[in-house]
Amino acid sequence: MNEMQEEYESAIMNKRWDKKRECYFNREGEPVVPKKNIIFEDVLLIIPSSAEYYRNVLKDDTYAKRHEKEIKYAMISCLRKRDEERMKKSVEEMLINLKKVVVEIKAEAVQVEVEKKVEVVKEEDLKVVETEKIEEKVVEDEKKTESLTEVKIENFKSASDEGAGDEKKEELKQTEAPENTKVPITEVLKKNEDCEDGNWSSLADGKEKEAAGPCVG
Repeated sequence: MNEMQEEYESAIMNKRWDKKRECYFNREGEPVVPKKNIIFEDVLLIIPSSAEYYRNVLKDDTYAKRHEKEIKYAMISCLRKRDEERMKKSVEEMLINLKKVVVEIKAEAVQVEVEKKVEVVKEEDLKVVETEKIEEKVVEDEKKTESLTEVKIENFKSASDEGAGDEKKEELKQTEAPENTKVPITEVLKKNEDCEDGNWSSLADGKEKEAAGPCVG
């Protein structure tokens, strides 16, 4: 651990910073961290007992170097956990953004459906309005036709009545003319009586003259 701290300080002094991994690194290019950031529990998990360590060293000459690398790897577990936390956070943010996108897409889809339904309703309303206008026009035309028909009938009746009246007047004139030429019977009888009186007067005068005879002077 002390060796890790020394390598870390050396990396800072020499400004060996890895932008991609966001950590300092030693001369071999391996990441290094300060001693305070080492997670001791992770390191303790891989440290064997003394008896086991020496037994493995006796069995395998490369065990000591391999075990040293494992310890260094355990010491920088904080970097891995940091990366894991970042990855987790990034995934969470990604999920949140995806949910937002899904909600927006659904909202847009709903909006599109609503707009379609509104358009359909508008078209239906327009059709209804047009139908009502057509029906009103038909009714209006029918009323106009009925009015014109009634006027024509009235005119025809008036003309017929006037014609009939003229015919009656003509008939009355024709019947009145012969009647005007006839002499009332009372006048005829009176004329006859006057004639008879005249005749009788003439006859009486004649007789009187005959009775007197000629005057002898």
